[in-house]
Amino acid sequence: MAGGFDDERDVLPFSLRELLAIGWVTATTVVFLNVFLKYVNGQLLGNARGVPEYWPVSIFVFRLDRLRPEWAIPALLTAVVAFALTMAYLRRDGDGVAPVIVAGVVLLVLSNLLHGFTHGFVVPLATREGYYQLAPRIVDPLAFIRTYEANQLSYVVHAKTHPPGAVLTFTLLDWLFGSRAPIAAAIAFFSLPTSAYLLYRLLGTYYSRRVSQYTTLLFVLLPAIQIYYLASIDAIITTLMLATVYLFTRESRRATLAAFVPLLVVSFQLFLFVFLLPILAGVAFFRREKLAPLSAMVLGLVGFYLFVDVALGYNYINGFLIASNQQNPGGFMLFAEPARYVLTRFEDVAELALFFTPFLCLLAARGLGALWRDVGGRRLLEDRREREPFVLAACALVAFAALLMAGVYHTGETARGAMFMYPFLLLPVAAAIRRIDSSWRGEWLLAAAVFGQTLVLQLVGGYLW
Repeated sequence: MAGGFDDERDVLPFSLRELLAIGWVTATTVVFLNVFLKYVNGQLLGNARGVPEYWPVSIFVFRLDRLRPEWAIPALLTAVVAFALTMAYLRRDGDGVAPVIVAGVVLLVLSNLLHGFTHGFVVPLATREGYYQLAPRIVDPLAFIRTYEANQLSYVVHAKTHPPGAVLTFTLLDWLFGSRAPIAAAIAFFSLPTSAYLLYRLLGTYYSRRVSQYTTLLFVLLPAIQIYYLASIDAIITTLMLATVYLFTRESRRATLAAFVPLLVVSFQLFLFVFLLPILAGVAFFRREKLAPLSAMVLGLVGFYLFVDVALGYNYINGFLIASNQQNPGGFMLFAEPARYVLTRFEDVAELALFFTPFLCLLAARGLGALWRDVGGRRLLEDRREREPFVLAACALVAFAALLMAGVYHTGETARGAMFMYPFLLLPVAAAIRRIDSSWRGEWLLAAAVFGQTLVLQLVGGYLW
């Protein structure tokens, strides 16, 4: 791997023994906490519903004993071979992103085929409370927006807690593709290549092409990406958020202003788009030429939703309040259900970390510490290439912590619902990798550990929303 910030060098990110030890400690810790928290919450606090059956994964169906060998064995063997061929090809290919994208798509298909075609590609959109249950019934999108507030509480759970754009996205996909399997594939085949390319380009702003390529490979191998980028609108949301940040950080004023387009679209899908605003503000704080475009983008959002209110009668703020009251009927959860508030905050972080893998969590912590040391003093103001990865990652962590403190994510669901965090967590991972003079064996071991956890999670269960 390319050179680093200083003279500190390691041969491997982790040795094989360390990877096995980290995996074992993670597995035993999850099992222990799974039992301990259920005991505390159910027996001591008397709140049996406060901890998911398989902590910290909120929605999970154990499927290891129901795998069909005619699907699982060929898909598993092919996935392992495809991964090995990918690593061998990347060793001599150079530093382009195209082979990483192809590998990511192929492995996503194979890892989901472990459960067979029906459970892999059709069932994820068959959940009773998903957006897709409502989407095919919409004939007139404008009428749907016009009556959204009046009918919001009667919609399925996911629809009633989001702006109307989330359902309308599936309506558009249903018009284009007509059935569940093609829709699931279309989401994956759009989101994974686009977000991988954007992440590669964003990383390339600060790091070498080789570091960017390898970090992007880790991104497409993540359990969260391999599991939730199929059929989940959160894959589209993650892509839009990444596009917003990528465009906003460009030198071109036109590209900066173009960031308004994905920001507007994602705001119509998700109330939590506000997560992006502190990140964009962090960039603008140090790059003062970004202050005017950021102000224009915020005013543009306000103007757009005022127009929608006048023209169609949909009030964005009122829609948010309806969604918030539906999720918090007793008021702010810290005061209404303090024990559940604390336990679910812990669950949120644990699920996000689990699907990021413990290996990359440790690398991210190492990289964040390195970035903190490297941008200290005058360099924080002077060197954008070293400062900005730290600013992006730190602002993302602060914004996410603020969401958790506000009571967002009642039942974990962060590996899917907060999937937009993963690109920002990979920025310090890239910083850690840059510091390591890693051999090909070291890169192979780390990537194998990440994808190995993906395969294990895919084998043991289904994760349906």
